[in-house]
Amino acid sequence: MDTAEAQRRIDDVDWFHEFDFGNGLRAQPSGPDAEYHRRLWTFMEKRLDDIDFSGRSVLDLGCWDGYWSFYAERRGAKRVLATDDITQNWGAGTGVTLAKELLGSSVELRLDVNVYELDRIGETFDIILFTGIYYHLIDPFYAFAQLRHLCHPDSLVVVEGDTSTALRRHRIYQNLGDRFESIFVPRPDDLADMLRTVFFEVEAQHSLRSPLLEWREYARFARRIVSRSHRVQPGLINRTLMICRPVEGRHNPFHFYRPPFDLHRYDPRFSTADT
Repeated sequence: MDTAEAQRRIDDVDWFHEFDFGNGLRAQPSGPDAEYHRRLWTFMEKRLDDIDFSGRSVLDLGCWDGYWSFYAERRGAKRVLATDDITQNWGAGTGVTLAKELLGSSVELRLDVNVYELDRIGETFDIILFTGIYYHLIDPFYAFAQLRHLCHPDSLVVVEGDTSTALRRHRIYQNLGDRFESIFVPRPDDLADMLRTVFFEVEAQHSLRSPLLEWREYARFARRIVSRSHRVQPGLINRTLMICRPVEGRHNPFHFYRPPFDLHRYDPRFSTADT
């Protein structure tokens, strides 16, 4: 394939991330918030740079065009599985497939995996990337529970998404909306509690302040929680990245009764009974 043909194929894809494929071949994102997303990717990469990927197995959930999958491969991961549900991806998987080809990558692709059906993967991983997902979900708790079952005792999990410190403690905003996605926004400390509820321990937390909000769904969010003001303010929605480890064999204070979604197996009060 000559360079002109390769660039034509690249330009035919609706990219979310930027890629430099070498030889002057570049993929440019088609969204209106490219500058903010560059800041976000830089923020995330600095956090991920502190993680040792060398020789590890990596699962990238909701990979979209595979940006972090190929990052993990560059960092020396021995195996990377990139998953997504292309029925919910406006790129339809064309970006990650083409990027894999142009990069000569060994990343494995499974583009039929819904976040609520992670048990279909049927294995555990050393590092799991769960970025840019939970705030789109109707039931993030169930997704976090599914995520927990993909861990072995030494796994490391990266969870990243929208949070807001403008919410009161123990208050979570959720709007099912009138589009094809929901909006779920917790406080950072309440997100950490949700992760603890599904038997994760948060080892580190990092936040990036977002710019002025423009999205209609978040404008409605702002009107709900900003007292006596309909202005959408910078920093109302932030991006938070948490690095977690699975825990088991100890009492989880969030559960007074047998936990749902097979989580009982990690708490000694309930793990001996499988009914």
